[in-house]
Amino acid sequence: MSIISLDKVTKKNNGDYDLKNITLNIDTGSKIGIKMPPTITKTLFGIIKGTLPISSGIINREVNSIVYELNDDGLYGSYSVKKYLKLFQKIFNSSVNIPDNLQEFSLEDVENTKIKELSNDQKKRVSLFRMFISSSDLILIESPLTNLTDEGIELYLKAVDFVRKSGTTILFTSYYMEELLLLSDEVYRYNDHTGLEKTDIINEPSTVSNDNKMDKFQPQKNLKIACKLADKTIFFNPDEIDFIESINSVSNIRIGDEYYPSLLTMNELEQKLENFGFYRCHRSYLVNLQRISELISYSRNSYTLILKGPTKEKLPLSRAKMETLRKLIGA
Repeated sequence: MSIISLDKVTKKNNGDYDLKNITLNIDTGSKIGIKMPPTITKTLFGIIKGTLPISSGIINREVNSIVYELNDDGLYGSYSVKKYLKLFQKIFNSSVNIPDNLQEFSLEDVENTKIKELSNDQKKRVSLFRMFISSSDLILIESPLTNLTDEGIELYLKAVDFVRKSGTTILFTSYYMEELLLLSDEVYRYNDHTGLEKTDIINEPSTVSNDNKMDKFQPQKNLKIACKLADKTIFFNPDEIDFIESINSVSNIRIGDEYYPSLLTMNELEQKLENFGFYRCHRSYLVNLQRISELISYSRNSYTLILKGPTKEKLPLSRAKMETLRKLIGA
């Protein structure tokens, strides 16, 4: 059952787009992750909660109990954990038993400690507990794993699983795909032009027989490039890729500011992608021709490709490749 649906939702501010063409269904019990910058997250959360009006599109809400946490939201540092949680228990008129649930958030040993004396790991779990107390149908959280220790991540994920078992739906946003893969069952990426694009993910079993692999294999109609992250395989469309770089004999897919290790060699990727507008501009680089913004010559025998985007990535281009590239891009 869908509790929130957005259909081509757009938000403008002084003629500029804060958010563009968002289409998303949030179902009961789902755990969704969206890769997007913090400025856009704040706008999205406000729109979902209903505190920000939209410029166009349609929103349907089947629930009104929604809480959210942004990265710059603070806690009451002078309060003890217990006092802080009891305050929000009163604010939310909640029947949640705080002492009985401290263990689920790994906070039993610090319930009488002032929040300002807690570690960042513990503060994040206190904030999650606060939202759990609200008994909201939907919780929106920005980048909860950023700057947490390995142990902190493990304990936070444990607490998230507990919150979900209570029937709460959670939507996470982050600038980092790795974080979303740990937190979410469904992952989307926000594109300034096309809105949300769903990421194809496969959770890899620990062991799979060769027979099972053959039985489950299905040829794909459209080309997808597979990358492995932990126990998951993530698939990208060719037009999402900026370039591919070989680092220590590993082909790394570059999308935005992030690298994803590919399961294929550079030669294999070149063969697969040459009909999708990619060119081997250097033995260590395969570039999406649509991403090229400028071509600069710093010397007689070397050229540099400047790519579109805020970071203006620079890729090397050998003189021998120059004429071929000119023909490909019509320069």
